[in-house]
Amino acid sequence: MPLLRCFAAVQRAYPSLASLGTGMVVMGAGDAAVQMLGNGCLDMRRSAVSSAYSGMTSPGIYHWWRALDGFWPGSALRSVCRKVLVNQAVLGPLNCALFLGWSHCAQACVQSYIANTEEADLGSVAAEAMDRIQTEVPDLALKAMGVWIPVHTITFRFVPAHLRILYTSTVSVMWGGYLSYIANKDGCQ
Repeated sequence: MPLLRCFAAVQRAYPSLASLGTGMVVMGAGDAAVQMLGNGCLDMRRSAVSSAYSGMTSPGIYHWWRALDGFWPGSALRSVCRKVLVNQAVLGPLNCALFLGWSHCAQACVQSYIANTEEADLGSVAAEAMDRIQTEVPDLALKAMGVWIPVHTITFRFVPAHLRILYTSTVSVMWGGYLSYIANKDGCQ
């Protein structure tokens, strides 16, 4: 367990930076695994877009959880239930919507750059992203509850604050891969 102790020390000393790195690596791994298992091909641009999103949001999630701990300290069942419910009500749908929007817009921009075409029409790309968000987030948020309510019950009840991103990132390998699958239903691009 020396590697875990090393990670825990880095997470305590540099929580935002460690959360960023953990989020990027885990989401990239989850997305790559889903691609390879699903259709046998790997789109590195897609993995980079997914990985970047998770890296950008993981530090904020870490600090959000710390704020929830401040509002409802401890791991008593009453505090845990409040943290889980507020976390899921606020972060669940927001994270689903942001991920789908980010994935759609970032991939359109990357594709436009790679194809060496004119800049992507950001207005139409944003409109398409909003359509996807409105269509897919309600169902996705319900599915997220089935995954994340039990996970976060364990998170807030048993996992020390400095190890929460690492713990939830292990679940995120599957969930992140699923989100990336939803955002990229068309297969390899």
